[in-house]
Amino acid sequence: MNDKSYIVFPLRRVAACIYDFFLLFGVWMAVGSVAVWINGGIIETKWIGPLLIFVSTWCFYGYFWTHGGKTLGMAVWKFEIYSLDNKKIDIKKISLRFFMNFITFALLGIPLLYMYISKDKLSLSDIVSQTSYKKNS
Repeated sequence: MNDKSYIVFPLRRVAACIYDFFLLFGVWMAVGSVAVWINGGIIETKWIGPLLIFVSTWCFYGYFWTHGGKTLGMAVWKFEIYSLDNKKIDIKKISLRFFMNFITFALLGIPLLYMYISKDKLSLSDIVSQTSYKKNS
């Protein structure tokens, strides 16, 4: 990994995340609207909303990461996901990456700073999921 052309530093990752948030917000509104419509306008179980948001977010990233290797935000910022072991990105890898990114978000991005001290310039979610980002030309 001597070639540093694959490194995507935190600012770019956060910018793509913000871009994707607006798309996700639309997905959440659609999923919530369908859920309320199915239940006749009433959601009595309080945990169903957060569960729908969590599952729809996982499906959003899972679909885009396995079909094309990038979300729209990643495409705008010109980077994509790839597997460090040169194998196909599967559900296990995207799930590990998603959950590690969830933890990174909960910790206000602090685990991203590991990139600056890592020999290979990988974040903790990169290492755990055996995936990383690379820049598109």
